[in-house]
Amino acid sequence: MTTKTNICYSFFMVDIFSDWLRANSLDSQFLKRNLVDHPLPIFLIGLGAGGGDRFLDLSGEAAWEMVAEALTARIPELTSLIRTVRMRVPKSFEANEERGGRAYTYDRGPKSLPFVHCPYKGTASDVLTVAHEFSHALQIVASRRTAMPPMARELCAFVGERLLLTWLRDNQPSLSPFMETAWLADNSSYLGTSLQSLVRALEDGSDVYDYAWNYPVARLLAHAVGYEWSSGKTALLFKSGAKAPSHLAEFYERAHILPQRYVLPALTDTGGTVANLYRQIGALLLLDLQRQGADTFEEAIGSRYAHLFQAMQGRNVFLATDREQVPLGYILWQCREGGKPTGFERRIACAQRLPDLLTAFENHCPQAAAELRRTTPDNIVGDFVS
Repeated sequence: MTTKTNICYSFFMVDIFSDWLRANSLDSQFLKRNLVDHPLPIFLIGLGAGGGDRFLDLSGEAAWEMVAEALTARIPELTSLIRTVRMRVPKSFEANEERGGRAYTYDRGPKSLPFVHCPYKGTASDVLTVAHEFSHALQIVASRRTAMPPMARELCAFVGERLLLTWLRDNQPSLSPFMETAWLADNSSYLGTSLQSLVRALEDGSDVYDYAWNYPVARLLAHAVGYEWSSGKTALLFKSGAKAPSHLAEFYERAHILPQRYVLPALTDTGGTVANLYRQIGALLLLDLQRQGADTFEEAIGSRYAHLFQAMQGRNVFLATDREQVPLGYILWQCREGGKPTGFERRIACAQRLPDLLTAFENHCPQAAAELRRTTPDNIVGDFVS
């Protein structure tokens, strides 16, 4: 967050919330439609939030360099500006008790580079915070001439986090489950206490500004931007400054920023072993058929059924479900002599469910999960179904 984010201002008999809506080109119906009237997409609050914050063998400087590498790969249009932030922006990874140990990025005006303060102890959550503050600094440098509205500022920072996560899946798969878990854990705040504050203001108005209002909708928009926008379009957002709301107009016109949830039939346990086995095989096949390009799927259903059944007999397939027993994906593997897992296949209900699948796989099949982390993405069959 920027230093402007931590201050609350009080005004007598003034509806600050309405001013905040206008400043960000938002309307209350858009917020209610996406954050109040319907349940949040369950991939935002799924299984991955329970794994704890893991310490990583990574210094603050190494995390800064990794974020720069990831953003350069994902937004090559901003390469020179990313290099400026990486090499020239002043930063500190030491704790600052005067600010309660919080991270911040200080915008020092158009003639100076911003200053980044990011207390760092080496946890996965700390690495995400480095990505967040690096992205704040990048946005400030990229949109030098005009100040960006606060919700869009936080959107850019969250987009930076998401781009780091997608880069890690391809380039540092051993870190990916821990980072995805940390991201999900952060949602308990952004889509918990921050959302509660926003809902209160939506219902009653507010004469006190709470910067936390910016987080929930920015979190949803970051998901949509990360999965839908090209790198060029994302670069324009970072450069847009005060014009950022016009770049987001396409989302404001939708019924929902994100699909509400991915739905397959729940695997209700009837108590019958054979019936449950058929349900599980059926869920695996449905996940196969939902993937992109399934209409050109060449493998005969009988052959695929036999392959899946053989994997289940050998206990070489892991089917993950959410809290409501709705299938979210599976991982299948073969075993070499000596029992070493190899030949991984992976299917996901939708891309947003990958953190849940990886975390559940890590918890239930740690040996196979360790081999999966060492497997390059090119050697994993299938991946996302949509």
